[in-house]
This record gives sequence, C-alpha cells and structure tokens, in this order.
Amino acid sequence: MVDGYAFANGFVNVLATLPTGTRVATAGRCGGMAYSVLDHALAGRDVPAWDPHLFAPDRVPPDGHVVADHLARRQLDSFRTPSALRFLTWSVLPDADLGPLAGVRTRTRRELPGVLRALAQGRPVVLGMVVARSLLRAGDNHQVVATGFTRDGDAVTLTLHDPNSPGRAVTLVETPDGWRASNGRLWRGFFRHAYAPRTPPPLPSASRRPRAAVRAGTPVGLVHVATGLLLVVDGDRPALATTAASTGPSWTPTLADGTARALTDGDAVHLRADPPVDGAAGHLRTAPPVSAASRAGAATAEDGRHLTVVDAEPALTGQDDGADTPLGDDADAPLGDDADAPPGDDADAPPGDDDADARRGDDADALGGHDHRTDMPHDEAAAHADRGEGAIARWTVVVDGGGAWREGSRVRLVHAATGALLAGSRAGPATTFTPDASTWWTVAAPPA
Repeated sequence: MVDGYAFANGFVNVLATLPTGTRVATAGRCGGMAYSVLDHALAGRDVPAWDPHLFAPDRVPPDGHVVADHLARRQLDSFRTPSALRFLTWSVLPDADLGPLAGVRTRTRRELPGVLRALAQGRPVVLGMVVARSLLRAGDNHQVVATGFTRDGDAVTLTLHDPNSPGRAVTLVETPDGWRASNGRLWRGFFRHAYAPRTPPPLPSASRRPRAAVRAGTPVGLVHVATGLLLVVDGDRPALATTAASTGPSWTPTLADGTARALTDGDAVHLRADPPVDGAAGHLRTAPPVSAASRAGAATAEDGRHLTVVDAEPALTGQDDGADTPLGDDADAPLGDDADAPPGDDADAPPGDDDADARRGDDADALGGHDHRTDMPHDEAAAHADRGEGAIARWTVVVDGGGAWREGSRVRLVHAATGALLAGSRAGPATTFTPDASTWWTVAAPPA
C-alpha cells in the first residue's frame, strides 16, 4: 500500500481563457497524484500532509501552492509517454471485439498478466482507467496506482490507490459489464501506464499531528497555507521558502506573563525566531542569554529576534532599518520634550545621580537598548521591556472557527500595534488589512 494525499482529486486545470472570459478547463490531476505518490514511496518519503479543510471552501491546494504546482508538472509528465495515447485510442474502441479489431475487454485481459507479475514482485503499477466512449469524453478517463491483488480461482481482485478516494484502499473486480470499483465507478477497462520515477522535490508539509495543542514556549514551524511555503529567517529578514535547512522549528510563541500553557483564539503572543538561521549558509546562530524580561514573555532585542512589522512589511526586531523603534502615539516623534536634549536636567550630572540613572534606564529601554541591572523585580522587568520592543512585536492569534489553537488549525496573525494581518505570496511574506486566503497560516511538520 502506498500513502496518498489527504485531499481528493478536485483540481481544475485552466488551459486557456477566451476573450469572452470563458475558461477552457479540464478536471483533475489524477496522473500527477499517482506519479507523485509513487515517487515518494520509491524515495522512502511520506507525501506532504495537507488536510482539505485548510483550503476551504475549495478543498484542494490552489494553483501557486508548491504541492499543486508539483502535481501539475507530474500530470503533464503522465501524458508525455507513448502509452498515454491509449487514453484516446481506447476511448473510440468498442467494448467487445469487432471482427479482427480487439475491443477494450480483450485488450484489458492482455494487460492483466503483466500487471500481476509486477505486483507479485512488489512493484506498484500505474493503471490508465478507461470509461470514455468518444474522443470528446477522453478527459473522463483516469489514473490510479495498483498496489496488490488477490485470487479466488480465476477471479482477480486488484487493490488500488485511487486519488479520488483518499485515505482508503479501493478494490477492482471484473464483472460482465466491465471492471467495478468499490468506490462506485464502472470502468470499461484499463492498461498498464508507463511511469518513470523522479526524486520528489522538497515539499513542505502541514503538521501530521493536527490535534496537538500549540503551547506557549514550545517552538513550532509556520507554513503559509496558500503557497505551502515555510516562514523562515533569511539573513536578517523573514522570508518564505520550501526548506528551512536542518534547523527544525522556526518560531516560539510566548505570552506576556511567561506562562507555558496551551494557546487559544484571541491570545496575544510574541513570535521569536528560534533558532535564528543564517539564510545564506543555513547555519544556526548562537542564541543570546535569556533575560528576566524574556522569561516573562516580553520581546527584547537581547533575547533574540521577534517577528514584527516595519513600514508595512514583516520584519524582525533588531534590524538596522529601525525595527526597534517603539510604536507610541507617534512612532516618529522624539522621545521626550526635545530629542536633542541631554539625558538629564544637567548633561554633566554625576554618574551616581539617581534621577539621571532612572532617566537613562527609561530612555535606553524605549530605544530598544538594554538595562543590565540584575536587581529589577520580575514583573517590573516584563513591563519595562513591554514598553519598548515588546509593544511592536505582539500578534493576536485568530483561530478559524475559534477555540484552541491546534497544530491542524488555520490561523490568522494580527499585528497588535497596527492591525495588519500577516500575509504571503510566492514573492514572500507581506501584510494586508484584508482577511483573504493569503492570510491563513498553519503549523508545519518538522523536517524529515
């Protein structure tokens, strides 16, 4: 048995759009799905896990998603073989023999011994399933993977992986009217379709533990639903990519009070890049020590970089472009009555002046600097940091349907300071104020 995709073959392939706006389209990517599951099986790899609910209401990955595009390429490969011509020629043949012309039933029986030999040797076989009775209906034909068989006397029952019936094996038996599949379809016949294996490309996967709770303090990978790309750190900026090197989880959600509990709809979290990645080399960077403020969940530059928004673009705190500037009533306003004024009433105040020390501590925090005094109480440290970077690095979690944030959930991430939603496209991460399909995210499976 081969493991297939979790979604059914509900694709629509738009071949052209007429000047009137009418789309010329075909249905399905069964050949691409059949080829892909065999590619993964032969490579010893699992197919990506993408539950259909993630793509609601369409139930399949959209065009532009890395998996959808991969299946489209393999679909074309399935037609670039000499045996693909049989989808046309068999569609115009009669069922029974017509004089010297062998019909579909006879031709299917001729194919069967070779299929059974391959299956007996443990080699799955792609089958071209024929139902059409004219060239105009040739698009109704189908492709599946035969994975095994049983015999009862002369009767043979084939076991199939059918892209139209995910998650269950389909059986195929011969009847007087044709070959009846257990999922309800009656086929005129089938032939052994040519297949050449290819190493599958890196395809990100949604979590394989959809019921697992997402917890504050526990790293997770994040993957963009509409494109299938992982949210990673490339150099000094967030990016979308098909792989995250070998770094494992990319982001750690934390709460302001530092609790390590299961997260739910409406929670406000910081997303720390964990571990930070050198996008050029794919090497881990050494994380700085964790401060008391970080243990309380506040985002500070000394505790690593956090996802935020700068100039309407996703960014990381600690970037040189001003990501550390706090968003107050006026993000560009000077800090204090006069930005150029000395830090105290008297620029020459002695270093031991308590008021000057306090003012320097407040100003350093507002600028994203660090106060390294170790005697600050835990709660005060959290609040102190939250007035600076933490205030611009917080995201509100919006779970589709509400309730607990689970690894299989669709979520939106709303930047608390601006109200912008984290979005994405093949060009990379972005922000928008429109809650459309580009703003859904889910938890990624760890690297294989």
